[in-house]
Amino acid sequence: MLLQMTQLAYRNEYPIVVERQFNPNSQVRGFGETAAAATQKIWEQRRELGYWDAEKAYPQGQENLSVPETKSAKPEEAPKRGTGRQ
Repeated sequence: MLLQMTQLAYRNEYPIVVERQFNPNSQVRGFGETAAAATQKIWEQRRELGYWDAEKAYPQGQENLSVPETKSAKPEEAPKRGTGRQ
């Protein structure tokens, strides 16, 4: 019993918002030393948790600390025609 109480005392829990592309945003509980560390753990495990369409994640109320979006800022340029094998 004392061990469980000790573990709960050192367990930092943070509410994390996961923005999704095709589904409503989700709020989950992340665990870590800081809110940023908890967010990073959620982001790394997003597919295992079922958030396959996640675009970004951040601690609730701290949108400026978001994990980078999965999409790139600039779309890739298509190769120019005629630059194939030579």
